[in-house]
Amino acid sequence: MKKLLPIVFTLTAMVGFSQTMTLSPLETVQVKESNAFWKAKLDPESDITLINSSSIAVMNASFPMEKNVTKNISFKLKNADGKGRTVNAVVTGIQEWQGEKYYTVELEIGVNVLSKWDYRKADCVLVELTDSEYKLIIGKNWLGDDIEVK
Repeated sequence: MKKLLPIVFTLTAMVGFSQTMTLSPLETVQVKESNAFWKAKLDPESDITLINSSSIAVMNASFPMEKNVTKNISFKLKNADGKGRTVNAVVTGIQEWQGEKYYTVELEIGVNVLSKWDYRKADCVLVELTDSEYKLIIGKNWLGDDIEVK
């Protein structure tokens, strides 16, 4: 038994380290808050995650935008099929994208891996992507260091 104990600890330590997961550049994901599935573009070159949103309203909004961080916000999320819903969240920050400033909120995005949904939280930029082919573009802040896109 004493000889078996170090082997068990070694195996446990090896299992504890996360392995790199490989995903394709286009994945079907679920945004929990929208209660809908999304065809997402996984972009390891982008630092940020962008999501199609509209009707953005900050409760008791102030100017400049930076004063609204930590305030409640309401917005509509809509995937390419027009499915989604109105979501209430908290403004987590301000992000500049294509020369304009946008609010960010924390959303929970999941991908199906081996018949099990793996969810991660990420700050998402609320931007209108109605003219874009992809309504959800996932960047490094969701991908992390353990997801490889091939």
